[in-house]
Amino acid sequence: MSDDKKKINLRAGDAVFYQYDPITGFWGIPNMERDVCFTNLDKASIKVRHNSEGNRDKDVPEEKINGSILCLGGSHTWGAGVDQDSRYSEHLSRLTGKQVFNLGHCSFGLDQVCLVILQKIDAYKPGIIIVEQYPWSIHRILNAYVIGYTRPYFYLDANGKMKLQKMSSLSRFKFFRQLIGSYYAYRKEYMEFKAGINLKDYNPWADPIFLSWKIPYYEYMYKLVDQIVAVMQNYCSQKGIHLLFGLGAIMQQFGQKSSSSLVDYTLPRNTLIAIFEKNNINYIDMTEAMLAEHTADDPVIFHDGHMNKKGHNIFAREIVKVLNTKKWISV
Repeated sequence: MSDDKKKINLRAGDAVFYQYDPITGFWGIPNMERDVCFTNLDKASIKVRHNSEGNRDKDVPEEKINGSILCLGGSHTWGAGVDQDSRYSEHLSRLTGKQVFNLGHCSFGLDQVCLVILQKIDAYKPGIIIVEQYPWSIHRILNAYVIGYTRPYFYLDANGKMKLQKMSSLSRFKFFRQLIGSYYAYRKEYMEFKAGINLKDYNPWADPIFLSWKIPYYEYMYKLVDQIVAVMQNYCSQKGIHLLFGLGAIMQQFGQKSSSSLVDYTLPRNTLIAIFEKNNINYIDMTEAMLAEHTADDPVIFHDGHMNKKGHNIFAREIVKVLNTKKWISV
């Protein structure tokens, strides 16, 4: 396979798209363009093209930026396995007539999304921010070493107050990232070992995040999520920005029955919804709409759970319904 058509396994990592970033740990490589085959999504290759800011998006003249819709999230927002024009952000632009920016990046956690809102969005002058959150991937806030990059991360101090742990200046160098990352990886595995969590032989159908008897281990994570989303909401309120979370449907809910009544695939989703409602944060749960239009012959996801072209269309359509209902836009 030629250098310009790489095979990427998202579970193993996707660092080929990224470089060091002092704010979020890693960010897209500016002006990168290549054909990519996602080995766990589809055999067909897709065109990946980053703009001058390192986003999988178009460049827009500054004078045309005002009151835009900003889409933030992980690989679903970035558009793993689908062409750039098929992503929900592109559908949103067509359906609303608004300028829509996509700042999604593969393997991004909610903490990184929060840092983007706090430190990177002013130039886009958004009126609305859409945060796509895949419920399963909420655990990323517990991992400070991702795809070969260390990340700044939030934590709760002894008084339960949220603090930001910034990265070492040495993190810009790969060698030191690997050293620091090895420590972070060991620390994470040690905490999981103490909690009786084993991810070495990973089984997506029995992931610990879905196990009701593992709830105590994740209590800290959800407390941290609570404060992260509160910060996002407060910032957006101060700036006059409408904030909406979109919860995607996870692959375990598409025809897979849990092997035990103690395995609950709705657990992270329901916990997130409770946190949103506590903080008066607007959200939309995509599960019902996605499941309603999913069939074996015409699915809405790839087999690993990422939204396919049809899924992105549904995601955008449901968002527009909410935007209209709340009268944030007029279509």
